[in-house]
Amino acid sequence: MNVASVLMEVLHAAGVRYLFGNPGTTELPFLDALPDSGLEYVLALQEATAVAAADAYAQATGRHGVANVHVAPGLANGLSILHNAARAKSPLVVTAGQQDSRFLLDAPVLAADLVPMAEQFTKWAYEVRRPEEAPTALRRALKVALTPPTGPVFLALPMDLLTAVIEDAGTGPPPIAARARPEPAAIAQAAEILAAARSPLLIAGDGVARAGATGELVALAERLGARVHGEPLYRRTNFPGTHPLWRGGLYPSPVAIHRALEGFDTVLIVGASVFTWFLHAPGTPFPRGVRVVQVDDDAWEIGRSWPVTLGVVADPRATLDALAAALDARMGEAERRAAAERVGALAASRAEVLARARAAAEAERGREPIGQAHLFATLASLLPPGAVVVDESASSLPFVLRYLPFDTPGSFYGSKTGTLGWAMGAAVGVQLACPGRKVVVTVGDGSVMYAPQALWTAARHRLPITYVVPNNRSYAILKSGMLSLGLASAKRGIFPGMDLVDPDIDYLALARALGVRAERIDTPGELRDGLAACLAHPGPALVDVAIDRGFKEMRV
Repeated sequence: MNVASVLMEVLHAAGVRYLFGNPGTTELPFLDALPDSGLEYVLALQEATAVAAADAYAQATGRHGVANVHVAPGLANGLSILHNAARAKSPLVVTAGQQDSRFLLDAPVLAADLVPMAEQFTKWAYEVRRPEEAPTALRRALKVALTPPTGPVFLALPMDLLTAVIEDAGTGPPPIAARARPEPAAIAQAAEILAAARSPLLIAGDGVARAGATGELVALAERLGARVHGEPLYRRTNFPGTHPLWRGGLYPSPVAIHRALEGFDTVLIVGASVFTWFLHAPGTPFPRGVRVVQVDDDAWEIGRSWPVTLGVVADPRATLDALAAALDARMGEAERRAAAERVGALAASRAEVLARARAAAEAERGREPIGQAHLFATLASLLPPGAVVVDESASSLPFVLRYLPFDTPGSFYGSKTGTLGWAMGAAVGVQLACPGRKVVVTVGDGSVMYAPQALWTAARHRLPITYVVPNNRSYAILKSGMLSLGLASAKRGIFPGMDLVDPDIDYLALARALGVRAERIDTPGELRDGLAACLAHPGPALVDVAIDRGFKEMRV
């Protein structure tokens, strides 16, 4: 067979079902082998959408997501999403057609050195140089992407090499048992630290969801009677959002985290990046004297920026299981009673937080324009069981996290970097990964315009995705940022380039032109029925909700 056909066989043998892409001339020999491959091509109208869909598919399945893009401009279009996949540690495989290798020296149109473009955002990046090495390179890429710590890889495929005939069995990558168990001595030390804690706190990172360890983390938190926070910029369901021990994500600044950790003597961090900020700020997140145990399958993350008391490099799920067993053997009746008392106190405190949130949403019930608390409380009441939320709502994100339940594994995905243009295509990947679950996208009006082409792909595949757009006709998150930085223009009420008006964008016409049902909601009285109708629609739908245009300074 020719190289292209062998590569398709390798993908099929690896369990790959979908190839996300946008075709170009350099990919034609590769796509020529697609009809007999057993793979389904998911056409996107721009490469960022294809890469986002593959990224989210990889996150939602824990298996390979594969995207094929077009030489240098196509790869460039997808780089912002590849950056997100790197931070999310998605097992994403991106391939790009390269110009004919026989005249690369002549700098043909669209050609570039693709490997340096991709390698800063990948675990491995390579350009195939000979026909016979292509299957080996693809098998290696598939193996590397899925081996912890998982992450994206890249292959450049010169178009002339794909038509060469080679001998290869077309087998997939070798199965690898890659979930490393922790060292017994480390578990004993960690259990000793945690059992002695009088005020423990847990920080859940997205590595918990990647390891499928949400249930194990819940059991450990309940055993310890520990308050649980999400890492800053958590974008997965690492701990049930309805659990009484859950207190939401940490605010991404050293001062805010230091304040949140005050009063706790022991912190267990699992699968988290410690820590990720948007802006530079002085200070350290850990109060003096606090004992910190950090668990991750990526050694790079352990004590990366701040020292910890103990680091454990191992699979989070296996480590949490081992910790639970060690704590059972170590904790006496007094420790168990103290943990149960902490659970009760935290549950009562959580109930007060929820009551305040409900009251805030109720106070907005009749307000015009529609308040964000009322919008997302209403949406939460309408979500069907098992719904999955894909978010890129920017200034509305605090309301999304406060009101939507996220109580089951795989019920929440978001852009790990704040990259705009991710969620529109990501919803396609999540829906294909979870065909029996309703997918709802909470996406800002500005974010929609980064990748509206994704609506066409959703319509083409008749995917039951509901896009909910809280529309404030602005980049409100940037206005808040200007205020928080104390910038002079913001103090005068001037926000350059941050208002999406004159002309207003007609999201209904845009969505309908791409084959998607669309509704506009301007008043609170229309909200429930309008959302319910679009959620019930069997195909893709977009709900444009006019919300309050107000914004506040970001406060830590």
